[in-house]
Amino acid sequence: MTELAIVGAGPAGLMAAWQAAKAGHEVTVYEKTHAVGGMSGSFTIAGQRVDFGSHRLHPSTPPHLLEALTSLLGDDIQIRERNGRIRLYDKWVAFPLRTTDLIRHLPPTFSIGSAMDIIRRPFQNTSGDTFEDEVRKRLGKTVSDEFYSPYAEKLWGIHPSEIDSELARRRVSASSPLAIIKRLIRSSSPTGRIFLYPKNGYGQIVEALADAVIDAGGKIELEFPIEQIALEKDSCILKSPRGDRTSQLVWTTAPLSALPKMIKPEPSQEIVDAATSLRIRGMLLVYLVLDQPQFTEYDAHYFPGLETRIARLSEPKNYRDGADPENQTVLCAELPCWTTDSIWSATPDELGEIVRSDLINLGLPQVNLVTTEVRKLPFVYPVFEKSTRREREILLNWGNTFNRVLSFGRQGLIVPDNIHHTLAMGWDAAHSLNSSGAFDHAQWDQALSRFEQHVVED
Repeated sequence: MTELAIVGAGPAGLMAAWQAAKAGHEVTVYEKTHAVGGMSGSFTIAGQRVDFGSHRLHPSTPPHLLEALTSLLGDDIQIRERNGRIRLYDKWVAFPLRTTDLIRHLPPTFSIGSAMDIIRRPFQNTSGDTFEDEVRKRLGKTVSDEFYSPYAEKLWGIHPSEIDSELARRRVSASSPLAIIKRLIRSSSPTGRIFLYPKNGYGQIVEALADAVIDAGGKIELEFPIEQIALEKDSCILKSPRGDRTSQLVWTTAPLSALPKMIKPEPSQEIVDAATSLRIRGMLLVYLVLDQPQFTEYDAHYFPGLETRIARLSEPKNYRDGADPENQTVLCAELPCWTTDSIWSATPDELGEIVRSDLINLGLPQVNLVTTEVRKLPFVYPVFEKSTRREREILLNWGNTFNRVLSFGRQGLIVPDNIHHTLAMGWDAAHSLNSSGAFDHAQWDQALSRFEQHVVED
């Protein structure tokens, strides 16, 4: 048995805490906010449970993780059919994409361009190491220019020619036009469009994990920010405005770029400079409370074009069969931005007007707006800039050099992963810790190699 402190009560941290506590270790989770879950949490607006944006539990979740979640949530995990749509060429197209819908709604120029890209593909120069290069190499110029490139610029805030190809490998699951065709065929059947979702909101997953941590003998300290991790010979001292704590091991899911400022003794200037060079883009979540039973039948609308601020619009009611208010609904608009942008400081009413104006311009139904609430997420999208590739590698290698400190999770490993990937990180971290408290670094290195192959499931 060993003392284990985990910084961050998101899905990776909570899964690690649960598994480690079950194995008999003395586990305490420290969370700086008032609730567990991070971006995977849920909360209440106007009597309705909402999430931090649009989230789903993908059916490709590994069986051992799905079995673990089912043991906690039981029948509350619902099997749902995706019913979204995407705005392309000023038309609405079903999303996930379906063959007949594409043919019916998109102009012939898209089909002709895509076909020509397939024909030209074997004869084209496929060199290049940017996001734009990688997507064009795989899927052709038409698909890249009309969908992936503008959406990438919208989410990460820089032109796709400045984004490292590594992000395309991790974020774009289709590897070729044939792969897209196979996906279109699969999505044409309802069974190819399913996802999993708890009836009480996405945050029910992390809330169940938190309860499991407590039931296994672990502790969770909320509103307990950790500002410094001082490395001693046989322990670590966690410093906080709430008081100092000592632990044999510290595992952190905080952004890896923040770790050099937390660790004492301080790392080299090279590590500090590498961390400073990495950027993470934020997001504004604008919640519109509507005095109407439903906005549309769709669970999510996607807007890859740069003509709108909104990247995605979701209606939580449509994700589940739950105890939601009958005559009221809530919309969640996701607005990616830098925290230095003027929009970051806009008032809820100003942001509500921006969203409402976008909805009108898109031809969506009129909203009967009651009020607007806003949540600000400063660290959402790690920006894989081509110019900072070396710095990312330096920081990741440094983060894996400690004996008593482990950096893991979505932010801790600088990856744009799904929740089942982050749950796998927590699971594998805990199962690399043996009963005596020794950490199997070779086993963890094997897990890191698997994590490098993760590709986001849309």
